[in-house]
Amino acid sequence: MPRASELKQPLVKLDFKGPLLQKGKRETTDVLLKKIKTLHQKLATLEQEGVDIESLHPVRSPLIKDTILHHKDRGVRAYAACCLADLLRLYAPDAPYSESQLRDIFAFFLHQLTQNLKLNTVTDIPYYTEYYHLIESLATIKSVALVCDVPDGDSLMEGFFTGFMEIIRPDMNKTLIRHLRDILVSLIEECNQIPQGVMDCIISQFENYASRPDVLSFQLTVDVCNQVADRLKRPIYAHFSEIQTEHGRDPSNNDVKIFTESHELLLTIYKYCPDLLLNVIPLLEDNLKVRDEDRLRQLSVKTLGRIFAQRPGAEDPARKYPSAWRAWLGRKVDKALSVRLAWVEATRSVLVNHPEVRMELQGNLVDRIEDSDEKIRAAVCKIIGSLDYETALHHISLRTLQAVGGRMGDKKSSVRLEAANALAKLWNLAYSEIESNNADAIKQFAWIPEAILLSTCRGGTSLESRWQLTSIFKNSILPLPKEPDDEQAWVDRLIFVTARFNDDALMALRKVTGLQEFARGGLPFIAFSEACEDYNGGVIADGGQDAKARLDFIINAMARSYFGDVDKAKKDLHAFAAANEAKLFKLYKTCVDVHSNLANIVKARNELLRRVHQGHDELTETMTSLLDISAWNIVNQSSIPPLIRRISKPESEASSSAAVKILAILAKEGAPMFKNHTGQLVVAMMDKKNEKLVELSLQALSAVCKIHPEVCPAEHRPVERATTIALEGTQRQAKFAARFLARCKEPQACENLVNSIVKGFKKTDEIKLLTHLRALTEIALAKPQATQPKSDEIMGFIMNEIMLAPSPSADVESGDEWTEEENLEPLDRAKIMGLKFLTHRCLAFARDEEAEKILKPVLSLLVTILVNDGMVNENTKEGGYARCHLRLRASTCLLKLSNAKVYDRAIARQTQFDVVVGVIQDACYMVRHLYLLKLNKVLPTQRLSPRWNLTPVMIAMDPEKENILAVSGTCRINCRIPEKIERIELPLARLLHFLAHHPDLHWTEPEQGGEEGIADQQNLKDMASFIEMYLDCVANRDNIGLLYAIAQGIKGLRDRIGGNSKPLYTLAELAQLIIRNRSDKHAWPIPIYPGQFRWPKDIFHHADNPEEKQKVQRTQYLSEEMRNWARGLGRRNVNPVTQPSRKVENTSPTGNGSTKRKATFTRTKKTPSKRRRIEESDDDEDEDEEDEEDEEDESGSEEEEEEEDDGVEEGEEGEDLLGRGGRRGAKTKAKRAVAGKKKVKKVRPKRQSEDEGGVESDESELTDLDE
Repeated sequence: MPRASELKQPLVKLDFKGPLLQKGKRETTDVLLKKIKTLHQKLATLEQEGVDIESLHPVRSPLIKDTILHHKDRGVRAYAACCLADLLRLYAPDAPYSESQLRDIFAFFLHQLTQNLKLNTVTDIPYYTEYYHLIESLATIKSVALVCDVPDGDSLMEGFFTGFMEIIRPDMNKTLIRHLRDILVSLIEECNQIPQGVMDCIISQFENYASRPDVLSFQLTVDVCNQVADRLKRPIYAHFSEIQTEHGRDPSNNDVKIFTESHELLLTIYKYCPDLLLNVIPLLEDNLKVRDEDRLRQLSVKTLGRIFAQRPGAEDPARKYPSAWRAWLGRKVDKALSVRLAWVEATRSVLVNHPEVRMELQGNLVDRIEDSDEKIRAAVCKIIGSLDYETALHHISLRTLQAVGGRMGDKKSSVRLEAANALAKLWNLAYSEIESNNADAIKQFAWIPEAILLSTCRGGTSLESRWQLTSIFKNSILPLPKEPDDEQAWVDRLIFVTARFNDDALMALRKVTGLQEFARGGLPFIAFSEACEDYNGGVIADGGQDAKARLDFIINAMARSYFGDVDKAKKDLHAFAAANEAKLFKLYKTCVDVHSNLANIVKARNELLRRVHQGHDELTETMTSLLDISAWNIVNQSSIPPLIRRISKPESEASSSAAVKILAILAKEGAPMFKNHTGQLVVAMMDKKNEKLVELSLQALSAVCKIHPEVCPAEHRPVERATTIALEGTQRQAKFAARFLARCKEPQACENLVNSIVKGFKKTDEIKLLTHLRALTEIALAKPQATQPKSDEIMGFIMNEIMLAPSPSADVESGDEWTEEENLEPLDRAKIMGLKFLTHRCLAFARDEEAEKILKPVLSLLVTILVNDGMVNENTKEGGYARCHLRLRASTCLLKLSNAKVYDRAIARQTQFDVVVGVIQDACYMVRHLYLLKLNKVLPTQRLSPRWNLTPVMIAMDPEKENILAVSGTCRINCRIPEKIERIELPLARLLHFLAHHPDLHWTEPEQGGEEGIADQQNLKDMASFIEMYLDCVANRDNIGLLYAIAQGIKGLRDRIGGNSKPLYTLAELAQLIIRNRSDKHAWPIPIYPGQFRWPKDIFHHADNPEEKQKVQRTQYLSEEMRNWARGLGRRNVNPVTQPSRKVENTSPTGNGSTKRKATFTRTKKTPSKRRRIEESDDDEDEDEEDEEDEEDESGSEEEEEEEDDGVEEGEEGEDLLGRGGRRGAKTKAKRAVAGKKKVKKVRPKRQSEDEGGVESDESELTDLDE
């Protein structure tokens, strides 16, 4: 076996013959080039490990001679560079040259590369292969590392960096670029300290090319930095630390600019080379804690936020930088607004790019939605709204979205707008998925339209807020279609949105559409367009002054009712009128005309805004808002055919139900829209399968025939069909069928129907009887003369066969529980319907000379039912459920009858009004709740006598908070009406009188043993709750003196009912004490009231003599013990508290009632869904009430008309455009206002009715009663 020495390969020697340079002889360039090329070829073939180093010595020295290094020929220099590179490779690891020689060699290398590889117009670079060989050798052998050890190596390093940045170009070989990178990496890795020039080169690349990351020099820099990140951390940190030291403390504007630029650089570096900044992140964290340097903290918060947000898919920033992450989160509560705002704005990108921190960040973000500054709250909402659909769906919690929804009730306009816009945008993004029944999308976003809509009607919502949110709802949730003829898709979107609405949202939709105000005659928009035309640009002609006054009146009312900035709205609306462009007026009128179709509205709106923008740009904002408010942009007459189609051929149960609800609203409140669709209604009425469509068709047809009699069908077939429905259909169908018959063109239609019903009284089954009674009830009000020939038979049947018939529910004991009316026995339901018929008959004859005679038996029956706790009499013995419904029906009937002045006086004179008031404290929750809903609708109109205004206050002890809140709102609305003293403040006297006779307030007489006074202090505390409730709703700085004068003046009167006035005096003192406490709480002074008012003489009269009056006024009836516990009264708002059941033994204040009934506050509240069904079943009552008001308005007396005219001037100061009555047009009210201004007559207080009024006396500053 051969030995190892024998196996060793012999060293290879350089095979180069002759010297490279001839001594003393100058060679031609070609010869030298040939020699040096041959040398390069020989050297390139030698391996580093197997070469005989000594054989290289002969060529080592000649290669560094100036003759070669500075030769004029590029080829000589190129091959020389390659040969030198090969020598350094072959001699490695020892260099064959001195340090100074090495410096010259590397300088030579650098010069060759930078000068010959520069980008120029020539595409082919001579000797490119040799330059490539040179770069490859330097990169692979890493001989370039020797640069770090030679003299002036820093300059050489800087030259390599700057030179390579210059020579790199797009057409360069990728391998060559990689070699360039390796050379620069080797330089940084081997140097002891990175030269400043190198750092400047690197930083300049980040500064200059951050916006152009495709530049190759920038990419080369990024690659190098990522390769040697550990070596660059310290110098990068030093760079930013130096900037912060020089410019970060008490910075000037220039310092801030420099500092901002450094942070932009930092972000660029982090984007491409994040590992370079591991030492810089703590520096930013320290900046977050710098006090009194808000701009520094703000900038650092922004920068850290962007750092955390960058590089999606990279490591969790909370894990990578835990300390900085916590410090950054803490800036959400920074004392400086700018810092908090910067933090909020930075969260969006973090939420989008880093799912792992979303939950933690969401919680912190939601906290800021309650920030004290509106900019922060608005910014949070904006951030949420800017998210893409997938992020909002999968990574944002429902709680976060609902928190944004809560900001729609914010007191600041900017926050409300951002919140609503954010949710509307997200809902639009999710619309197609919700429509496709995506469960996740439905859960996350389907609630948004309802939330926006309900926020427009939230209690306490300002006028500006309401219309802002309404505009967003109309433009984002239910926008007008881009194509005017796309009616079905437009209506389908409305149906789709409405299908998810609850009852409250449907009520809000009625308001937002404008239908509710339109039905009441409260929309002034048509009147505005006509007033603009009449004004004629201010050109005064006959009646010109009247036209200007009408225009001013309407504009003032519109500005107050629909705009937050009233002055700007007035100015712009006047400017619009003054423009006097007939085309603009015509276009606007088209938008607000109830008879306009969708295509005309869309075209008119677009054209109007275009013309306003071109000719009156300063009016664009106001006119856009006005169009959003006033145009028929949610429903119009074009909505009707698509709705009918969706009901007749439903796509789903939900869409059909929603279409029914929408069409029902239109039929009830938008009757003129059906003017051009009576033919479709007649066809729908003939449908024998779809009962709901038949009902709605009849409802709409009856309504439109009332307003536009000329469109009523002339043929007999619809009348015949309506008659059949009135006899055979459901109760609601019969109701609307009867209305249609009352308004059709066949005068005998109603008489024929009445005759058919009367003939079948004895033969009709119980269910059909209800249908017939419903039809009779409608005819009794809509066409009373049709029932007159059969009135005796009808009245006899209702009284004897229905009302006085023994009830089959006699054995039903329900206590105070409630059930729906349809669950009652048919006879009990007939009794309820009978009361309604009797009421309608009375209302129909309210202007008849024998009105009171007609009322008398009906009134006796209604009061008897209330006194008997819901029984007609002791023989009928209605069961518990039926008694609740009968009490409710009797009370609402009395309320309806009171709308007629003659009946209102009769109810107060012939009955004890306290019986009616007692219903508000009924033991059954649903009785008092539904009765309260009726009161809340009637009282704001102020059609009833002032005594009714004390009724809602009796709900003060109700255990249900919603009832108390509802009453508070109603009473506060009432405070803005004319005749405020008579109707709002003076009822305090009636309240105290009522409480003085309350069955719970027991007065102990001396002969009964014990001390004279109120027997139970708790009873007096209960009475105080009613007084507090009244003051909560009514008292303010302006009327506190008047209220105190009323309470004080009662001690100068005597109680007309009963002989003992001491309970009344006691409560008067208690009221004075509560009023004083309330004034102290609010720091209100109690001035001496200088005016006069009339005491109601039906309950008060004067003291017998002045001495008695003085004695009463000097006597203290409220004991010291009671005064002590009463010190806290009036200093808080009344809250609903659950009280133990309290029995009221007698509702009669005189104590002569023969029948006792309960009036407790036992909680019998039903579930919300059940209550909704109950209230839905009561919807037709509203329609009845409206019809009753119509009948009364149409037959109103001249006296009432005169009173309304006199009240217009007052209405101009603070009332709604329409004043009381509520169903007259805006133009009519404007004319009356103008007429009222022309009247030059002294406004005197109106005389009160006999039972409330009196004459003035000069004996006191308070007006006394007649003797």
